Amino acid sequence: MQKTMEGREIQRIVVATDGSECSERAVSYAAWLARRLSAKVHVLFVSETNFAGPWYYYVLDDEVSAKIMRKGKAIADKAVRSLRDGGVADVESHVEEGHPGDIIPEMAKRLDADLIVMGTHGRRGLERALMGSVAREVANTTSVPLLLVK
Repeated sequence: MQKTMEGREIQRIVVATDGSECSERAVSYAAWLARRLSAKVHVLFVSETNFAGPWYYYVLDDEVSAKIMRKGKAIADKAVRSLRDGGVADVESHVEEGHPGDIIPEMAKRLDADLIVMGTHGRRGLERALMGSVAREVANTTSVPLLLVK
């Protein structure tokens, strides 16, 4: 086993994906690390179904939420296939509902992750400006080491 600077073995990696090109690169890095460290990879997709900003709050209806969750499962399944095709045998998929900036650190802690791998950005344009950066939120709230991939 390889060790981090604190001497902790990296045995469990959480890779967050939203299906964007940036998150696909994060999945590739997670595969590379997992092969070298013989680590388990937890693929995590978080479906944002409530949107809030300084001037609005929006809750998606059940039908739209279910559709987003199905799409999230497809995105997570694609990442799992990519990891397995890349030589990672121990992979588990998680599709959660909530705010990614909250759920990613919570899941990493719950799964006793030694490392979180995620892209620096997934959204573009106005939505990104309104919603803020999930990577920044995770970096500011997690106690788990974080690898951000551009």
